[in-house]
Amino acid sequence: MSYAKEANRILEDYRNQSKRELDKRFDEVFRKVPEYENLLQHRNEIGYEYLRKSIKADKEELKNLEDEIKSTEEKMHKLLILSGFPSDYLNLKHRCDKCEDTGVYNGKMCSCKKTIMVNIAREKSSLNEQMKQQNFDRFDINVFDTKKDSSQGMSQRENMQAISENLKYYSKNYTKNAKSLLLYGQVGTGKTYLLSCMAKEIIENGFSVIYLSAMQLLKQLFSIRYQNFNEAPQPEVEDIIYNCDVLMIDDLGTENSTETNISLLFDMLNYRIQNQKTTIISTNIDLDDLQSQYDQRISSRIKGEFIPIQFFGRDIREERFKNGL
Repeated sequence: MSYAKEANRILEDYRNQSKRELDKRFDEVFRKVPEYENLLQHRNEIGYEYLRKSIKADKEELKNLEDEIKSTEEKMHKLLILSGFPSDYLNLKHRCDKCEDTGVYNGKMCSCKKTIMVNIAREKSSLNEQMKQQNFDRFDINVFDTKKDSSQGMSQRENMQAISENLKYYSKNYTKNAKSLLLYGQVGTGKTYLLSCMAKEIIENGFSVIYLSAMQLLKQLFSIRYQNFNEAPQPEVEDIIYNCDVLMIDDLGTENSTETNISLLFDMLNYRIQNQKTTIISTNIDLDDLQSQYDQRISSRIKGEFIPIQFFGRDIREERFKNGL
């Protein structure tokens, strides 16, 4: 099932739940204030009569019916309040007042549906589970090597201390359209862990985050552009990838670098750059090797538009594996 279909099902559940809750409130009012049910029935009968006569009846007769409907509704409103109920107690309540839980507002996808789809995407990417284990509160600087790297002028731990503090500040103080970031360096140096840390903070600040591996991202983009003829279009999926506040791409370079994938990646990156959308990429590829992995168009945009953050040092995952951790 697509993100859009799942979101539509959730919105339908919201609408059905709202209707059930309204029916319960009506039953409560009828039970406590029987006169209200009589007035409601009387108003409905007048309404049916108005509809029946609206084709042939004269204006004066219709005006009399309109006045009686209005008078009856005023009595109902006063009776409801005098009986101790809020004035809007019998109004249908929606989770989203803009679109009334339909997912469409002013002819476009409502922001509530986008939020639902982003949450679905996050669940499918296993990010929710990652964020429980990988967050700034659990980040352990002591796992990194204290030996000075002569080529870098500092130890791995010193580098990670600075990086983690800067990324934590960036995430906690994130503002829409903030600069994009490129986390690059050797395997197992903490890039993916810190992506999860950042995602948790930015989401908690109320921004939409899509987190995908490079392979997952290209699979989605390929499916959107080259969908089978018997499949429905997926404009909503394309929209949340292209327009989410923050797109996180993990392990760029592990996907197949075909001409098609490079074209899909370029179109998406170019759109987000032009529209000042934040993209955060992690990769094991060195900056100097970007062009050989992709092409000039992609490498120049990444180098020109992303803030590079270099990770170096020993492979923490391999170290833990060796030590049985």
